[in-house]
Amino acid sequence: MRTDWRLTLWWFIGATALFLALVAAFRMELGEDREEPLAIADVAGVWQGSDGGRLTVRADGTADLERVTRPGPNCGQSTDAAGSYTGPATWVYDTYPDENPGIRFDYQGPAAAKPCKIYLVVFPLKGDTKGFLPHDRAGVDYIRSAGQQD
Repeated sequence: MRTDWRLTLWWFIGATALFLALVAAFRMELGEDREEPLAIADVAGVWQGSDGGRLTVRADGTADLERVTRPGPNCGQSTDAAGSYTGPATWVYDTYPDENPGIRFDYQGPAAAKPCKIYLVVFPLKGDTKGFLPHDRAGVDYIRSAGQQD
């Protein structure tokens, strides 16, 4: 039984074209879901929480946190130390696992000067920007006002 070389060539060309079309479609699909990286304009400003908490984020990497729910015993306070943190912090761009991009606040914990981390997941929207603290089980939303930095 003899195989026609032209038939084999056409099968190879067809399979290659199908493979390339699938790779291109896959890459286009991935590209649509990619989010633009956050910019200073997306995060700098005053974030007001629905529970009265407040995050003042400055473009220079500094921040002030007021009445922000503490992340838990992993940052230096005892397990029964419920409450909030008020004080200075620094911030960097970071992503909380399984969430949208955002920023991470770093500050010294009240016990043993252990470093604490609080994440703010950011959703830039037209007109305003919203966010939330994933560690806060109360589901507090934060809304950013760009021009009210103190």
